Amino acid sequence: MKISGGRIFWAVFLAALLIRIGFVLLLPLEAPDTADYQAYALGLLNGSGFSTDLYRAPLYPAFLAAVYALLGKGFLAVRIIQAVLGAVTCGLVFLLARRIFDSPRAGILAALAAVVSPALVAAASYVLTETLATFLLIGAVFLLLSGLDKQCRLDWWLAGILFGLASLVRPSILLLPFGLAVLLPAALEKARRPALAAGLMLGTLLAVAPWTARNYKVFHRFIPIGLGGGFNLWAGSYAPWDGDYNWRDLGAAEDLVAGLSQVEADRKYSSEAIKNIRANPGFYARLAFRKIGRFWLQAPGSQQVLAGWPAARGLVYLAHYLTLLLAAAGGAAAILRRRREAWLPFLVILYFTGIHVLMLALPRYHIPALPMVAVLAGGAAAGGGSSLARPGPETRPDA
Repeated sequence: MKISGGRIFWAVFLAALLIRIGFVLLLPLEAPDTADYQAYALGLLNGSGFSTDLYRAPLYPAFLAAVYALLGKGFLAVRIIQAVLGAVTCGLVFLLARRIFDSPRAGILAALAAVVSPALVAAASYVLTETLATFLLIGAVFLLLSGLDKQCRLDWWLAGILFGLASLVRPSILLLPFGLAVLLPAALEKARRPALAAGLMLGTLLAVAPWTARNYKVFHRFIPIGLGGGFNLWAGSYAPWDGDYNWRDLGAAEDLVAGLSQVEADRKYSSEAIKNIRANPGFYARLAFRKIGRFWLQAPGSQQVLAGWPAARGLVYLAHYLTLLLAAAGGAAAILRRRREAWLPFLVILYFTGIHVLMLALPRYHIPALPMVAVLAGGAAAGGGSSLARPGPETRPDA
């Protein structure tokens, strides 16, 4: 008996939700950054407005404030809402993989990878930006895939808006839709390329513009979302830290910008980072290569959460590496086949890798791209990689 895609979607959603609800109830996780987001959210509720701290993007504190206003000021409600968002994300992974590889089996296997992904499950328990950013990002990718199929201007506009909202959670996402606007239209009808690409970019700008205008009014400077890029570039090029975040001893970073305002400090970090790179470009190139492994080959949070549980940590890494290997196979097939749909998750992964390897490559930063990894892994596990590698009529835009 053939099972409808809608039933599979809801089965995936339910399985993912039960796992995540169980996890957040049994193992609520905490992180140092949570205190900042909590303080900013409470400031919004108390009528103080948005914080003037430009190192935190605005949308996650606003999300927390909305949850607090509706359900009370407690982390449990936040974690449950994030569990729901994570479950929807898994359902969208199923729909994306099924469409991209034209295979319900690929969709189910991709969804399974997302449902049990240790990082995606644990992210729902942290009061941090990852779950919301991941949800908005995959929503944008889903709309963009629909826009590629139907060549509908509204889908590209809406995808741009979601990319913009995701950027207001994780500012590192901001350049992604502009890169996709340049690369993806090659798969479209020539006459429609400019309008659709413009819709994607303008949708992103429309979502970000109110916050940029607020920053200009408050700080009298053009700051699209926030600061932090300067520090990330400096830390990612600072040889004594080996291009990593030395949270145990931040003295070097603090001394460098002592007495400076946030804006001046960010500029100082940026200028010092450029000096670091120019002084030793070979070291920076080698460091960037090593950061690819640091970014992808470490399971986020496993050292802290699973300390004292070596067997569990081993299983987490086994699942993580297996998914990465399958995704690499699916991505390679996408390149060989040049199938436009499969290029979309591949380009998202490539973007996340590139931007963080050039700056600060903390493993936690790859979490929003994990659904794209699951999509490609599902296609490869279902045999989609081999079918993608064979040229055929299914590559036509109207197939």
